[in-house]
Amino acid sequence: MCALDYSQVPTEKLLDLCSRSLNTMDGLWFLSVESKYGFDTAFELDMEVWRRVSLIHGRRLAELFAIRKDNPIQAFVELVQADPLKFAWKSEITVLNDTKAVLRRIECPPQEARIKTGKGTFPGDAICLAMYQSYAEVIDPRIKISCLTSPPCAPRPQCWCEWQFEI
Repeated sequence: MCALDYSQVPTEKLLDLCSRSLNTMDGLWFLSVESKYGFDTAFELDMEVWRRVSLIHGRRLAELFAIRKDNPIQAFVELVQADPLKFAWKSEITVLNDTKAVLRRIECPPQEARIKTGKGTFPGDAICLAMYQSYAEVIDPRIKISCLTSPPCAPRPQCWCEWQFEI
């Protein structure tokens, strides 16, 4: 048996690989369900999967990184930034204080892949909302989540979507 030496690969490259692999798996799963049962069923199931997996994943991240919850907005942003998916999604926090944060998603592999294959954008705000609501449940259910922009609206030149989180 060949023992691989992961220490020879930069951590960021491993995180990027895992992030892209997870996104690819999710996309292929979605396309398979869409092909067999239609877009509406695939979308409904995808929302439920993202809601559930984000709750589990959020709890794991909060525990792994020992995220303190004494400042809910700061803790929420830490949780979002701890998520390895950020490596594929390329996001930035544009506003951050004790009561509010704004996250801007610069890249969105699912939307970009759909456009590349001629399928067009889909209402990704519902999927992201399910994910962020699960993260808020992990940190503090009082966190209010608002989508400022997201497909099917035309993306802004500087981002695909933008989210506001308030306590």
